[in-house]
Amino acid sequence: MGILLVSVLAKKEKNMNNDDDFDFAEYEKAVMEDPLYPVEECIKMLEETSEFNIIGLYDSIDNCLFQDINYGMVVSMMPKWVADEGISAEGCCTKDFYDTLKRKAFHPVFGRFIYHYELWSIIAGIQERLSAVIMFLRQLYKEVPCKAKYTPDQYTSGSRQSGDRETQAHVLLNSIFVAYASIFDLLAKVAVEENQLYGYDFEKYKEMKSNWILYKYSLKNISPSLQAPGMLFSDPLIVKKFVTFRNEYVHNGPWDLRSRVYYTAVNGELADVVIYSPDMDEHGNFVKSGSRNKFYSQNNRINIQLPDMIKEATSILQSTIDELSRLYQLKTTKKEDTALTEKYMKAIADYYKSLV
Repeated sequence: MGILLVSVLAKKEKNMNNDDDFDFAEYEKAVMEDPLYPVEECIKMLEETSEFNIIGLYDSIDNCLFQDINYGMVVSMMPKWVADEGISAEGCCTKDFYDTLKRKAFHPVFGRFIYHYELWSIIAGIQERLSAVIMFLRQLYKEVPCKAKYTPDQYTSGSRQSGDRETQAHVLLNSIFVAYASIFDLLAKVAVEENQLYGYDFEKYKEMKSNWILYKYSLKNISPSLQAPGMLFSDPLIVKKFVTFRNEYVHNGPWDLRSRVYYTAVNGELADVVIYSPDMDEHGNFVKSGSRNKFYSQNNRINIQLPDMIKEATSILQSTIDELSRLYQLKTTKKEDTALTEKYMKAIADYYKSLV
């Protein structure tokens, strides 16, 4: 937090009992001038996505999946292995023992809840990756700035450094792209599950229909509204860029010959600290010539560009998650069936008796 922002916040606390004396214009100016302001904007959006959009999706899925039963009563009787085994470290049985338990639990109530927790784990994975991106952002911008004082054409000289600090900056930067692009894969699974929900026979449930699905904008087995402009599956350019960065790091190695950070100067005075990323074409791919795909003519200062990239991509994530919530809500048309709830609870009780 910058010195100016600290002083203004102190002033605000001092005058908290006299709002008329507080200079809100000065406060807002201080916030926007803080060196980490662009990063804090990103983090706020990411936190909102996890705490509001994702929680709304959780609720919409649960309300849809259990709309015809009393969820609280049924889940209170559900065996613990249904939630934990094969998903959580709290489960400790072998794969073979899990299969034995599952064979004895042949009623559709078990299939429905096994599916519920598998889908739940995917949503939890999205939240985990959002938290990872936040953590990587905070660590990265302790090493490099997120604002530039000059345009690239103003630099008159510079030097490059390679060492532990520079390697850490590159690793954190690439980790952001890997974690963020992973969210696209997970949302693709949720999109398939929403579309295919009515295709399950939970008495014979074996695995999720999205098990082997990875993100691509042209998925056919998803609801058409998820391919509307502004959605993840409409092939947004910013999403393509994130995928390109992720794939390059995972499959081809680092962007630079070494993990370098460039320290620029203007007329002998220190200017900006920069990490450069390769040239990109208008489709979000790296510019290539044969097997060479790391040209640097565009002066892409990725540490400066990244906050805006994350804000743009996160806006698309929020719209897509909210649309998934809406689609599940449209499928929620039944009222609670007391007889079905009792039938499910009896099936669970009978399962416990079979174990004796």
